[in-house]
Amino acid sequence: MVSLVQSTIGRRAAKPFSTPVFIGVVRVLDFALFLFAACLAANGLAACFEAPLPGPSMLAAIIGASTGCAILASTGCYAIDRLRVAQTQMWGILKAVVLADGAVIACLFLANAQAPPLRAFPFAFAASGLLTLAGFRFALAALMRRWIQAGRFRRRIAVVAVSDFSREFIERLRTEPEAFEIVGIYDDRLRSGRVPATHANVAVRGSVADLVRDSREEKIELIAVALPLSAAQRILDVLEQLSSTVADVCLTTDLAGLAYRGHQFRVVGSNPVISIGENPLKDWRAAKKLCFDYVVGGLALIFLSPLFAMLALIIRLDSPGPILFRQPRLGFNNRMFVCYKFRTMYADMTDVMADRQTTRDDPRITRVGKWLRKSSLDELTQLFNVMNGTMSLVGPRPHAPNTKAADRLFADVVQQYALRHRVKPGITGWAQVNGWRGETTTIEQVENRVRCDLFYIDNWSVLFDIKIGVMTILREIHSENAF
Repeated sequence: MVSLVQSTIGRRAAKPFSTPVFIGVVRVLDFALFLFAACLAANGLAACFEAPLPGPSMLAAIIGASTGCAILASTGCYAIDRLRVAQTQMWGILKAVVLADGAVIACLFLANAQAPPLRAFPFAFAASGLLTLAGFRFALAALMRRWIQAGRFRRRIAVVAVSDFSREFIERLRTEPEAFEIVGIYDDRLRSGRVPATHANVAVRGSVADLVRDSREEKIELIAVALPLSAAQRILDVLEQLSSTVADVCLTTDLAGLAYRGHQFRVVGSNPVISIGENPLKDWRAAKKLCFDYVVGGLALIFLSPLFAMLALIIRLDSPGPILFRQPRLGFNNRMFVCYKFRTMYADMTDVMADRQTTRDDPRITRVGKWLRKSSLDELTQLFNVMNGTMSLVGPRPHAPNTKAADRLFADVVQQYALRHRVKPGITGWAQVNGWRGETTTIEQVENRVRCDLFYIDNWSVLFDIKIGVMTILREIHSENAF
């Protein structure tokens, strides 16, 4: 089983760029380049006049950089189709540099800057700014052409249903081959022979259940359901099956006269669609959570490394066997990963698949293991999972595949159980700090865990993660439910 998990983990497709994050990074770099140009101008003038520039120059440069970036945004220079062709941006860059320089001149005038170096500063700033930004745009355009050819900006889309709507949807997307890739069509009628093996020159790969499976193995960013409104029940059935996927889901249909409250009209290429559901953590939200995990997780690993070494020695002296317990668990997008914990059971009694839940005074637990579990220190090694990207600091707790309540698998107990896997699992979570941890014997306990997990997903923020982290330290160390 572990080998199966490892092989599953190994099959990871190259991840495309998030367009909003990419554009945000370019904007930050533009601001930095404006300041870099100001530093070049200031250092050059300081060398010529043999005297450093007074303080107002840097304040003026910051205001000028902010003005320049705002002008670049207002002239559309951050659109992907323009970033890939440097020549189309030159007028916007020239306009941004001129107005940024105007802001610098205004600041120096208001500061009554009369020193000769400061009088020459705007001219040097404009020249260095124009050369720096233009050079950056040409280099970026060259890189983007390579990235576009490699498909790093291409959204991978799956289509549900063989219909006239899916044909029209696909044909429109084909006009933008660098922006979209159709990975396949899925239709439950394929196996009955009621639909062809190809549609609009795209392979019909299987049923909606196959799509859910494929979405876990492949990077599918968007799923478009192409059905008429007259097939309302079929639409609802398909959306129910797709509810646990992390891909965005939209509906392309006969929009005339549609009254579908609670959802937004959007476009995919030139296709008008209705947004049904979106990945709860993507683009900047995903970037912020990833930065939080890596920064805090990395610092925690460094700070706790002496404790890790001490615990490893105590475990090894207490009972024979490995220091770490490796267990397959269900994680992001319902994919298996290997979760690390300090070993707390006798090596010959460990239960890799969790066929039997740990109970209070469980005879399988070692003397040191009882203390580790009671203090929750056995979970600390999951910081390694955070750093390798399979877990987050905060999120729904990952469960082993065979974990049960009332002799039923968790997924069979709660219909919405799979929705908690739309984000990475966490070392701690909202359910844990609200008392829903430890042995799970009743259906009500599972329902309450899932309810808390879904609340966390719907209300995520960095501040919420910090709050849960603080509550974990204050409440969950030596928790009554930890054993």
